[in-house]
Amino acid sequence: MFNLEYLLNLYNQILKLYDIKILGTTFDILKVVIIAYIAKKLGYLLIDRFYVMQERSKIQFSERKVKTLSSLTKNILRYVIYFVAIYSILEILGLKMGSILAVAGIGSLAVGFGAQSLVKDVITGFFIIFEDQFGVGDYITINNFSGTVEEIGLRVTKIRDFSGDLNIIPNGEITSVTNHSKGAMRALVTIGISYEEDVDKALKILNEICNAVKKDRDDILEGPSVLGITNFKDSTVEITIVAMTKPMQQWAVERDLRYRIKQEFDDNSVEFPYPHMDVVLKEINKKGDSDAERDQRG
Repeated sequence: MFNLEYLLNLYNQILKLYDIKILGTTFDILKVVIIAYIAKKLGYLLIDRFYVMQERSKIQFSERKVKTLSSLTKNILRYVIYFVAIYSILEILGLKMGSILAVAGIGSLAVGFGAQSLVKDVITGFFIIFEDQFGVGDYITINNFSGTVEEIGLRVTKIRDFSGDLNIIPNGEITSVTNHSKGAMRALVTIGISYEEDVDKALKILNEICNAVKKDRDDILEGPSVLGITNFKDSTVEITIVAMTKPMQQWAVERDLRYRIKQEFDDNSVEFPYPHMDVVLKEINKKGDSDAERDQRG
């Protein structure tokens, strides 16, 4: 006959062992997560310190290059830490990586087709960095997306546009890139004056403005220069001003030129053309004849 008390004690002992095992496993997994978090933070700190020290060395990279390499190094470190952490957690759970890889080998063909895009992203990302097509901080256009590069990874590139949206683009889908941050950029301002205005007077004012802007700004590499009359329109004589600026400064120079031109034209009574319509009113008699028709009849 079974001893009920003995069975209850045995059951309680099993529960205690089960609970202890769960707690132990949970504690081990928690340790792995904490160590991975600390390793990631510490790794990021060391990477930042390394590139700060590099700026003081004899061989120096540009700030743009440093940001790009720092972002890439952090990206690689993050993947390595995640891989080691996942591997450790699987080992704690009793899942041997050798067995998992053996099972995965059976479906390697199917996985290979699915991983083609991943391999393409990584290879394209490598060549983007190797060829220095663009870097962190550059203003670029990728596949009709324009913005400032925030991160270049082995798999994706992140750019933020002027509205604040973050566009995440797989490197394998990058088919064309326009880098707006390499070399001098052109600032172009077209001003319209009416046909009744004195063109020589307007050109003189614009040349004085260009000379003042050139003295006041240090982001202008060449110009600004008044090209002269570049077009005739229905009610406008167009005059164009051009300048070469440092990257990303062309819009600021254009805004400054337009502001000063508006002020100087107002001070010197130079009129900007605007759409208008001339309306001619004719007096009609009771019979519906105009004054001109009455004069013709005598």
